[in-house]
Amino acid sequence: MANKDKGSADTTKGSSHTKRRSFLKATGIAGATGMTGLSGCLLGGSGGGGNKTIQILTWEEYADLKKQIESRLDVTVKFTKSTSSSDMFTGWKSGKDKQFDIAVPNNNYVPKMMDAGLLDTVPSDIVNNQKNIYDKFQQFSKNQFTKDGDTYGVPIRFGWYGYSYDSREIPESHEQSYDVLFSDKYKGTNLNGKVVMYDNHFKAMSATALYLGYNKAFEGNKVSLSEKQIKKVKETLKKQKSKLHGYIAADPSYIKSFKQGNFVVGQSGRNEIVEMWSNGTDWPKMAAPKEGSLAWFESAVVSKKSKNKDLSWKVINEFIAPKLGAKLAKVGYSPSCNPKTQQHLSKEQNDMFGSIKPSRLESFIPFKAVENEDAWQNAWDEVKTA
Repeated sequence: MANKDKGSADTTKGSSHTKRRSFLKATGIAGATGMTGLSGCLLGGSGGGGNKTIQILTWEEYADLKKQIESRLDVTVKFTKSTSSSDMFTGWKSGKDKQFDIAVPNNNYVPKMMDAGLLDTVPSDIVNNQKNIYDKFQQFSKNQFTKDGDTYGVPIRFGWYGYSYDSREIPESHEQSYDVLFSDKYKGTNLNGKVVMYDNHFKAMSATALYLGYNKAFEGNKVSLSEKQIKKVKETLKKQKSKLHGYIAADPSYIKSFKQGNFVVGQSGRNEIVEMWSNGTDWPKMAAPKEGSLAWFESAVVSKKSKNKDLSWKVINEFIAPKLGAKLAKVGYSPSCNPKTQQHLSKEQNDMFGSIKPSRLESFIPFKAVENEDAWQNAWDEVKTA
């Protein structure tokens, strides 16, 4: 929701999660793209008229909010681009938490930062827009970001993964299930060689585990498959492999291949499809598998070593303010965790990424760390070399 993070969802060789950003500037950063890390300053300088400066390590689209934040608060904000939550975490752990006041990693990295003692607690009286976010993200925040009664992260925007399909070949009325990714035929359509999967162990194996009915593995603080379940997932993916068109990592490759008709069904994030819609291609559709959808959400945190904690939290509050949150949704093609942003989006924008029914969120399975991830990686390596 493009980095080389080692650890679950925003992760791995081919990570993926930041693939969702690839189309934002039409640059294609997904898959095994590297990251600029702690270099690559997006916007700095004196900027606003504030006499205090807040340093922010985040994804590139956030820099579009610079002028508005500085006009609303007595502050100068400086943005440094990252394309990896893993690097945000390792950078802060190695001392960069003194340099940056704010970071915006994916949700599965906030608990790691909490456990490392890197974070300040959220002052609810300052981050008052948080009370307006979807109930589902309130729940996720309570489950993942709360320790001993204190909360450490604020959900900002989100996206999810399932599968996309060519509605000219498979009717929209079909039962939406991961079963389609493992079938030779579906609703009369020959799918042999017409299916793609993510080139990412977490995403491909998670979808397979859900297909096999291992939903309980996703209920704890970590995704936990038994050795027997990992073996079954591996065997299922090996069996599927001969039927695939292939594995795809980068969004641009996915979209190009989809348009060329190389596949009919593909494991995907919703952002790939939103990009195609925004460019006038309306036949791709995004499914909501009955087994559940893996979901990411970016979450803003403040360094425990920040000298401007309250001001930093005020900046974060602006990330989910209705008007600024809507602007972030527009530049990032990703919905805000605050539904009040919808009033500042056009009907077309709301149809694509703004107006999300709360009922749709109920099937979300938030990204989490993986228990015994080496076993997952070894199984995936066997699948890829089979």
